[in-house]
Amino acid sequence: MRFHPPRVTILLCLAVLERPLDAGQDSGLAAKNLASAEKGGDTEAYLVALRAVLEGDDARSVRAVVVSYSKFASRLPRTADSRDFKLLHGRAAAAFAPVKSKGAVEEYQRLLASHPDWRGRLLLLNASSVVKPVSRLEAALKCLRDEHPAVVRQALQYLSRSKQVSIVEAIIERYVEVSKRKPKPAERSDWDRTRGIFQSTLERLLGVDLPVAEDYKNYFETRKRDPGLFDGPKESRGISGLTLFGAAVTGKNLIFVLDTSGSMETTDLLPEGESERESGRTVVGDPAKQEDKALTRRPPDDRKRMLRAKKELARVIKSLPSDIHFNVIDYSSDVRSWKKGMVQASDTNKQAAIEHLEGLKAEGITVTDMALEEAFADLNVDTIYLITDGAPTHMGSSNAGNGLPEDALQIMADIHDRVAELNFLRGVRIFALGFQGAHEEFLKKLAANHAGKYVAIR
Repeated sequence: MRFHPPRVTILLCLAVLERPLDAGQDSGLAAKNLASAEKGGDTEAYLVALRAVLEGDDARSVRAVVVSYSKFASRLPRTADSRDFKLLHGRAAAAFAPVKSKGAVEEYQRLLASHPDWRGRLLLLNASSVVKPVSRLEAALKCLRDEHPAVVRQALQYLSRSKQVSIVEAIIERYVEVSKRKPKPAERSDWDRTRGIFQSTLERLLGVDLPVAEDYKNYFETRKRDPGLFDGPKESRGISGLTLFGAAVTGKNLIFVLDTSGSMETTDLLPEGESERESGRTVVGDPAKQEDKALTRRPPDDRKRMLRAKKELARVIKSLPSDIHFNVIDYSSDVRSWKKGMVQASDTNKQAAIEHLEGLKAEGITVTDMALEEAFADLNVDTIYLITDGAPTHMGSSNAGNGLPEDALQIMADIHDRVAELNFLRGVRIFALGFQGAHEEFLKKLAANHAGKYVAIR
């Protein structure tokens, strides 16, 4: 046996023991702090403790954080609004950046597929953006098979810009499965929203608007080897059936949000190049005068925005299938809901809604933010159709030098932030339809951010 002088022996022992003991003590202390912060309910303290645990970069750290977060997040919505929950979720996902060791990543992958609480799986899916050894695309494909609709919707958001044949095939396969499932009544609206996101994702990827999953499957199967698969068809008009000013009417729980501000009394000119004869009207008078451009493009009475919006909405509502639920919200200086919540599209309800539309008048300003807040207050909505002709304002037509009311830019920025909070984990689609004079950049962004589409009304 080899002996060392006392001082050398002590130094060797410290060299062997010091690092593991300190690491264990630090890890244990961080875990205790996380447990304490979890019970305390202080979000800031909790996030600090969560980051400290993840600095351990091992399987135990990842597991401890996911288990703790699932418990903390499940309690938070009872006392906090969607803004707080969205902020917590985003910052918790970002805290996974130190995770890179083999053991930590393996545990991460295991929990992504098998953790019993959907909040934990969703956290790991979002964290795939910052954990370098993890492919976000592969994580999204794995979560596409998840059994919770919120996780599936987030996976679709990540997959929606990946124009790869194998990814589209996986999305369609899962869409067909989801369309066939019969969820419990309490889960029905959540899965309805998810089916809508599937449809919007495939419309974005393939450039074609089809009404049901089987149609997408058939469309894809005949074209998946075509180099122009992602170019979309040259002509797709009429494929999706019922439309509102050209936007496909899809979903099961619809809210139509109609701008009834004073500017909706405006009568628009005919589109450039379209005459009254071309638009289906008969022009009486001297044929020579009918060729005059100013005359052929004069605004006919039925080009009034308010009249057109009411007529088109009435046509759509009249055609809604009986398994659809819907509501109508109109807004100007105030917000008014036709019903307290969505109602079934029965013949009686459809006729009552059409009569309600006939009585609406255009006056006041454009409180778009308040109207969207009202629409999101119905927790069952899956699709919102916003019809407007101007920029949001609480002040009216005062000019800030850019053609907009002075408060419009700030309100539009606030709307983007607030709708992101209101729609967090919900998957409500927003279709924006704008008459001439609408702020198109704002409406395009609003629709794009929420799986919808912008349509210019001309």
